[in-house]
Amino acid sequence: MNPFIVIATAFIITIIGALPFGLVNLTVLDISFHRNKIAALKVAHGAAWIEVLFGLTALIAGSLIGQFTRNHQVVQTLVLIIPALVGLAFLLKKNRCEAKTTEKDSGFLKGMLLNLISIQVLLYWLFAMTFFNTRWEPEFNILFIVLFALGIWIGKMGVLWVYALLSQKIFTRFGFLSKNINRVIGVVLIITVFIQFLK
Repeated sequence: MNPFIVIATAFIITIIGALPFGLVNLTVLDISFHRNKIAALKVAHGAAWIEVLFGLTALIAGSLIGQFTRNHQVVQTLVLIIPALVGLAFLLKKNRCEAKTTEKDSGFLKGMLLNLISIQVLLYWLFAMTFFNTRWEPEFNILFIVLFALGIWIGKMGVLWVYALLSQKIFTRFGFLSKNINRVIGVVLIITVFIQFLK
């Protein structure tokens, strides 16, 4: 398969899943606005590697994971409970403007953790790969996997870079967002859980 097509396919799939507001996107917005773009991109970098992990996992073992999830009620429950608890934690957390800004944590590790918590990202990849694997039969080899991973990484970093770049404009135009970012993140996560519960 043409290497460009492999990279472009992974890139497009990633952008579709990464564009909507989510835990990582909103956090990158917040850090870029209140600190700087470099700190925000460190978070983005960590999140991008977890995105690659999710994408490759879904690509290689998506059907097995999907079947395991459907057959185990405990797993389905955890998929709902973990994001819901994180959402509640953000709702109860003080906003940055009210709290001390003495963050010394590693942005890279924070980005990894935030994307790991966002279980809906893995669910998106499982759905996307299930859909594509029924219509697309690529030849799996090391080169294909590396190119596909590269496309995922570029797509995720690209989207988060745009979020970091536009943070000033977005927060300036939407003052409520900058003052209530934690509540917004919490609401987004809880809405995501509710939608997943209805499915």
